[in-house]
This record gives sequence, structure tokens and C-alpha cells, in this order.
Amino acid sequence: MTISNVKELIFVFEQTGAKEFINSVLSTTNKEIVVVCANEEVSQRMSDQGDQWRTLGSYSQTDDANLQKAIEWMRAWPDKPVLNGKSFKELLVYEGVSIFWFLQTRFYLHRIRDLIILIECIKNVLDEEKPGKVWIKGSEEVRYIVSSLHGADNIAGFEQSEGEKNQSKVSYKSYQGYPTLKLLLLKILRGTFIARIRSRMGTKCKILVVTEVSNWRREFDYVLQRHETRDIFFHDIVKKLSSQGYDVAIVDFENRPSRLFKAYAMSKERNASFGAPVKPWEKYVNFEIVMRSKDARNKFASLWNQLRRSDDFQRSLTYGNVSIYELVRKDIGDLLRSLKAYAAVTLIEASKRILEMEKPDVVIMHDEYGALQLSLINAAREKGIPTVSIQHGLVSEEQISYVHEQQHISGERKELLFPIPDKMCVWSERAKQNLTEIAKFPLSVPIITGDPKTDLLPEAIKFFDYEKIMGKLGIPKGKKIIMFATENLPSIDERSIIVKNVFDAIKALPDCHMIVKMHPNETDVLFYERAANEAKFQNYSIIRDFSLYELLYISNLVILSYSTVAVEAMRMKKPVISLDLMHLHSNVSFIKNRKAIVISNSSDLLSAIEMCLANTDKVKEIVEKGKIFAEQELGVMDGKAAERIVKLILDLKSEKSPLEAARNIGSP
Repeated sequence: MTISNVKELIFVFEQTGAKEFINSVLSTTNKEIVVVCANEEVSQRMSDQGDQWRTLGSYSQTDDANLQKAIEWMRAWPDKPVLNGKSFKELLVYEGVSIFWFLQTRFYLHRIRDLIILIECIKNVLDEEKPGKVWIKGSEEVRYIVSSLHGADNIAGFEQSEGEKNQSKVSYKSYQGYPTLKLLLLKILRGTFIARIRSRMGTKCKILVVTEVSNWRREFDYVLQRHETRDIFFHDIVKKLSSQGYDVAIVDFENRPSRLFKAYAMSKERNASFGAPVKPWEKYVNFEIVMRSKDARNKFASLWNQLRRSDDFQRSLTYGNVSIYELVRKDIGDLLRSLKAYAAVTLIEASKRILEMEKPDVVIMHDEYGALQLSLINAAREKGIPTVSIQHGLVSEEQISYVHEQQHISGERKELLFPIPDKMCVWSERAKQNLTEIAKFPLSVPIITGDPKTDLLPEAIKFFDYEKIMGKLGIPKGKKIIMFATENLPSIDERSIIVKNVFDAIKALPDCHMIVKMHPNETDVLFYERAANEAKFQNYSIIRDFSLYELLYISNLVILSYSTVAVEAMRMKKPVISLDLMHLHSNVSFIKNRKAIVISNSSDLLSAIEMCLANTDKVKEIVEKGKIFAEQELGVMDGKAAERIVKLILDLKSEKSPLEAARNIGSP
């Protein structure tokens, strides 16, 4: 890289004290100064310093390429030799499956993805600006990366953020500390519960259903004209199986502390709704499993001590010209010591016991890459029990669990393979194509059934009434409705930036009312209330338990990041604004294909909202194209998805071959 002394560069990664830092730099040099802020939140809060300030993301014009580089690194690294000729994936094999598959999503989403994008963005800044000296406020990581790319001698000054010290990136939700005690407490609090309602013992095979409390929603049944709380994936499936005399057992998998007691409190209600016992997964954990998990944790600790001393391990952690070992070693250590790694072993052992105790003929689940689901798929494969999963979101490269090399799915070493179900019920031909091309699933695995969550919608939508819905929500008449669909974003910074900018933009529109539709996995209502107070914004409602489709029906506009709600909104001919303010989601299908109005600069948000509400010809064209795209992604709604899934389940236990069974389920 050619170094020129015509300008100097300041990276600002922390707002606190940044103005003083910049002024101190200005007092020491007469060179041209370029200020680059970490993100728009930092830039906005300091905007009075001048228009010349830029954000890190504004230098990157190749978001797709940056994300692809992160994905490619993540796919390759686990297979590199890191200790005694063995790969990280091999070193984590336990009972016929690699624990790596349980940890990869967190390591990728909470660390590698953002780190590689950061390296690429800094490289772009240095290539474009060609600074002589560089000053850094607030990030040791940036200092390290700049030193690697630009030379340590060219760093003129550095001031570290206090908040960055000892900050864990991948395990802030791992609930570290005393995992054995926590597991025993879970066993006592939930695992000792015995379901009060027993299923009708059928004379036919047993079907094991794996679900969780986030699937439990309160919705209005427009056909029966009453509210009903039900499992949006499995209610109709279980009812149809039970009505045909099949024995159904239901395992509740809940691992979020904020929802554990909710799941426990709702057990009686869920039992009654299903007409079958809902048993927490902890019920199958015994003392022997707890001790095995503890032994495994000790082995992980020993493995980590060996890895830290391995030259191969350190060499493997390199991206381009940057050795990222120092940046990620704490994160890997934290992840191996976390409750997530500990619980992976527990779930592997518990899954074997679940199958031994329940003796199912078929296992069906809504999430094929969750920890319990991976464990059950692996255990069922060993016992020859067929497994079925149901698509629960868009299939794209955004989700690292759907990005594989062929040898991850069909390689010779069975213990290193990513466990996949025998059949996956998907919404559409597009979803099937993505699974076979991106995830490398065999052609026989994805079966087009439609989405059981929408079986009620074709009839229900006939009864939707704008005035009644507005009345139920207590929203003043005459207001335009903007629905902000939140997400359980892995990046806390991104979550804060998006919420702040949405609230700031909509408060400028007094004739609008915003509905904050919280993601089912979110529980922190106060987070949004605090954001509203900071923005001095009052025209909003926070909604958790309400029909998504009713909310979409009354909405004039939907704003989100990358949620599947975008495609649901497009199907209902609503304009959608997708916020990608940190350039992290360009591989999501509707963002990549520009079927939503994609905002990557917050200064464009208000004008985009006004354009959508004005329903211009441009917006009408986008909405029409979005509807076509949504129908391709989501498939046909004919109210028969649950029926097809039940048929597939039963065909798997028939004398027909799986291929013949797939041909006879009657795809929509």
C-alpha cells in the first residue's frame, strides 16, 4: 500500500469523549483530517462537527462480497488441522456427532461475520483514503487491524473504550458460571413436572413432536368466532393424528431463561389444547447425564488449554493478511466453557433417553438446526427412526446453518456430518431449490407441503374488518399505520441503531401511528419503551400477542430488518422497508433481489417512509413485484398444509419407499 502524508485519518468507535479526542488531534497537526465513524449512531450524535464525516460502511460498495468472504471462511476453517493433525470439528466429536454444529451459529453471527466485514471495511477505507497517520478512538480491535494492514508505526494515537475491555462477543447470552448447578435447577424446576393430561393411547404408531413455547400464540379463530391459544405449527397436525388413533407425545424445548417459567406455567393449558402430554426436555435428564456433561466440560477445558499452545491452531485463525487469533481466542475459549457447549452434551444424552423412553415411530420438529433437534436427528438416525422437520423461515445464506459444502452432508465420516432430517416440509419450489443448492440437502429431503401456520388464513381473511381490528388495538381512527416488526438481532449495536432511527423518523409524522410488533423470542418490552421515551415519541403501541396477519391487514407500511414477516407483508400487497444500516444482511433473498425498499443510510429513511405512504407509482410497482416474489417464496395457501404433513408422517411408516411416499402427498 502506498503511504501518502497528505492527510490523516481518525477512526471513531465510541461517542463518549470523541469530540475531545478529535480536537486534540486537530491541535497537533496541520494535515487534512478525515473522520470515519463506526456507524451512523456515532456519526449522528456528533454531526455538529461537520459534514465531512463518513461512516465505515459507506466505504464498502460490495456488501454481498464481504458477506460471502465471511461465509467462505466459516465453511473452511472448522476442517483445517489445528491440533495433532485434527480439525476443530474432529476434536469436538461426542457420541457420533460434532459439537461444532451446535456452536457454529453463535461463533459466526456473534463474531466471525462482523469481524471479517470490519476487516474488509477498514481495508476499503485505507485503500481509498491512503492516509499517512491514523488515530483511533474506542476500539482495540480496530487498532490491531489497522496495525496489521497499515503498519504499527503509522498509528499516531489510540484511546481505548472502557466498555470494550474484557467484553465477550460470542457468549454474552451463554449464561456462564456453575452450569452443573444450573442444569440441576432446571431438572428440579421443570423436569420433575408430570403432565396431568394423558393422550388417548392409540392402537397405531407413536409420533413424537418437538416444539417450544414461542410457537404458542393467541389468535382469533374467525370460523369459530372465538379466541384460541394454539401452537401455530403443530395444533392441527396433532389433532389430525389423534383423530386417526395415533399416539402423540410432545416434548417442549425451552432454553431461554426469560421463557422457562412461562413454559412451565402454561403446561396445563398446552396439555389441554393438544390433548396430549407436553413434557419438558429436562424431564429426560438424569443424574448420570449431568455427570457425563460435567466430564465433557472438563475435557473441553483441557482441549482449550492444548489449543492455546498449538501453532497450527494459531495459524488457522488468519484472514487475508490479518492474524485474527488474538481477536477471537477469548471468544472461542468462552464458547467452549459456556453453558451452550455444556448443554450440547446434555441434549445429546437426553435425546437418546427420549427415544428410549418414548419409543416413537416418527419424530417431527419445526426447527432442524436447534440444539435439541440436531441431537434428536442424530440419535434417531442411529436407531433408524425417520425424522421430519417443518420450514420455519426463509432459506438463505444469511443463516449459516443452511450453508454447507457437499462433504458436510454426504461425506464418508459420519461423525462429522451435519445432521439433517429425513424429510423437510417446505413452503414452495423456491425453498426446495435453495435447500438443495445452498444447504446441499439431497433432492429427496425437501418435500413441498405449504406452511401449516397459514392454514387458517384463507378463511380467516374473509372476516378481517379494519374498524374492529383498530378498535381492539385502541388505535385512534384516521391514523396511517406503520408496523415495525422487530427481530431478535444477534448484534446489540444493530438493534439499538435500527430502533433509534425508526422512532426518530416516525415521530416526524404526526398523522401516523406505529405498531411495534415484537418478535416471539423477545421479552424486553422496556427496551422499546425506553427508546420511545428517549425519542420523545408517543404515537405507538407495543404488541406481542396478536395475529400477525390482522396487523398486516391494517398496516399501510411495514418496516423491519430481514425478518420473514417482510415476505408475508409482500404477499398481502404491503410496501416493505428493510433496514440494513450495518451492511450485514445483503444475502437475504428479498434484500439481494431488491423486492423491499432497502435502506442502508438512515438519512434516507424518512423520505422512503413518506414515499411509501404517498403510494407513488414507483411504490405500486415495487409492491406488485414483491407480491409475485412472495408467492414464489411462500407457495400456495390452500389450508391443506397440515393435512399433507400428516400424510407424509404416516407414509414414512408405511410400506412405501420414502421416494414413493413423497410422490403421493399431493404437493400444492
